[in-house]
Amino acid sequence: MHTSEGKHVLITFARSFLTLELSRLMAAAGHRVTVVDSISITVSRYSKATSKFIKVPPPKFEPQAYCRKLSQIVVDEGVDLVIPIHEETDILAMMVGLFDPSVKLFLTDFATLDTLHNKVSFQRKLDEMGLPTLGFASVSNDAELAAVDFGAPFALKQSYSRGSQNIYKVVPGQPLPSPVYEDGNEWLAQEWTSGTSYCTYSICHEGRIYAHATYPVRYAIDGKSCLTFTETRHPGIFDWVTKIVAETNFTGQIGFDFIDNPDDGLRCIECNPRATSGIMMFREHNRVDRAFFGDNVDAAGNVELIEPDPDVDKMIGVGMLLYGWRKEAYPDNTLRGFTKEFRRAQDVITRKGDERPAVMLVPSYAAILRTCMKYKVGLAEAFMHDHEWDGRRY
Repeated sequence: MHTSEGKHVLITFARSFLTLELSRLMAAAGHRVTVVDSISITVSRYSKATSKFIKVPPPKFEPQAYCRKLSQIVVDEGVDLVIPIHEETDILAMMVGLFDPSVKLFLTDFATLDTLHNKVSFQRKLDEMGLPTLGFASVSNDAELAAVDFGAPFALKQSYSRGSQNIYKVVPGQPLPSPVYEDGNEWLAQEWTSGTSYCTYSICHEGRIYAHATYPVRYAIDGKSCLTFTETRHPGIFDWVTKIVAETNFTGQIGFDFIDNPDDGLRCIECNPRATSGIMMFREHNRVDRAFFGDNVDAAGNVELIEPDPDVDKMIGVGMLLYGWRKEAYPDNTLRGFTKEFRRAQDVITRKGDERPAVMLVPSYAAILRTCMKYKVGLAEAFMHDHEWDGRRY
């Protein structure tokens, strides 16, 4: 059943490699793609897969102007579906009233997004569902931090934060960190565990999964943000994701971080209710576009799940060059092992017949460096700084 041929999709956060790859997948399936961003020079803008680029206000700092601009673009350009990529997802959900009711935003309601995004409320939600969790506690001041006692090391991270930012490992008997406390952005103290780490990516409609990928954390920035992607079929993880998506009646893109410990079993560490790097694991023939439009359903109403090919092996090449060779990027990392991986994996940026995004990498990063100077943050933070959401209500 294919009813979505030749649609017009608008994809946000054009600087992202996720947007670039999704644009290529959509264009290959016959859809028209418009991309938007708050900076002018972005990799997706120069891809043959995109038909138009439009500069928009930064959603973090001008949320209403951002949403009004997108609403205008949808009407002016005849957009059929808006697919948000990063944490502008939360802002769009919060301000859905600024859009005409006929506009299709591929996301779930704000209350659900917030429950899943907030690291403390997400762990509480798992508790409510009867799913096992690591020990956790909410921390809003130094007294509450000092009172945390799991009898073991624990991680400390803000409820609204990205996986590679501001994580402390607190060890009993050692000096406590001095986190900055913010109203409305409490810290999560979460029992530290070891094991095999996995990430997931799913495309969902009203509590059902239409596409899904699971990939182990291998080469990564500081062991957190993945740089390489290989498909892994993990029934236990898929069962968890299925339960959470159904419980929340979720619609949109969603990812989860898991650790599989040999002694304690599977534990879900946090949720990212937005696009994740797993979208880059799909190939054109997988027709993952059908999942966004809800087309991969048989005559009986059963979802024909779309998954990546078992042999998929991809990487973010520029990320590997910047971080993959470092000791902390991979357990027992060696230059020889890194070189072998770099030669074997397919770069998600470089594409035969669509070379301009790779050519424009340097100018694109120069534009992001200007963001570094504007907001006085590092390169990794600047990449998404003006598209982050830290729990503020507008």
